[in-house]
Amino acid sequence: MTKHRDPLTDPIEWPRDGWRDRLAVPAEAAQAIAEQLDLQTAPDDLSLTVDADLSAGGKELVYRLSLSGTVTQACVVTLEALKTTVDESFIRRFREGSFRDELEVEIAAADGDIATLNEDLEPWPRTVDERPSLLDFVVEHLGLILDPYPRKQGTEADAGLLQDPVDQPETMSPFAALASLKPKSED
Repeated sequence: MTKHRDPLTDPIEWPRDGWRDRLAVPAEAAQAIAEQLDLQTAPDDLSLTVDADLSAGGKELVYRLSLSGTVTQACVVTLEALKTTVDESFIRRFREGSFRDELEVEIAAADGDIATLNEDLEPWPRTVDERPSLLDFVVEHLGLILDPYPRKQGTEADAGLLQDPVDQPETMSPFAALASLKPKSED
C-alpha cells in the first residue's frame, strides 16, 4: 500500500513538468506553524498558491508562491491578540545537477544598482532528508515578514524595561552588596 503524498508537508520531489495548485493549510500544519513561530493561535485560513516551472532545459526549478491568510501574534506589551493579514508573494529557485555558484553581475546604469542574477538560485538538495517541503517555505517566509516584537498601536513599554541594565544606575555599591552577604557575628 502506497502512502498518499501530501504536497504541502512531504519533501519536494523534482517534477517532470510544471504544475499549479492552491493548497489550504490544514489544521495540523497550522498548529506546527504556530508552534515554530510562537503565534498566539494556529492560523485557520492560510492558503498557498503554487506555480512550479522548469526552465534551463529542465535544470532549474522555479517556485512562484503566494501566501495569504491571517496570523495572530501576542502584543509584547499588553499580551493582547494582534491579527496580521498576510498577502505575500515570493520565489524559490533551485538548480539540479552540478552547480557552480558563479555570480553574473548586472549593473543598472540608471541608478547604479548592482544585482546578481543568480543570488537566489539554490543547489538542489541531494538526499530526500535535506529537501524542503512547501510548508518549510511557508514557515520561513512568515518568519521573515512577521514583526518579531509585535506591539498594539498606541502602547508603549515602561521606559525602565527598555533601558539596558548596564546603563541603569546602581542603588548599592558592589562592596555594600558583598558586605550584606557576610554572616553577622554574634556579640
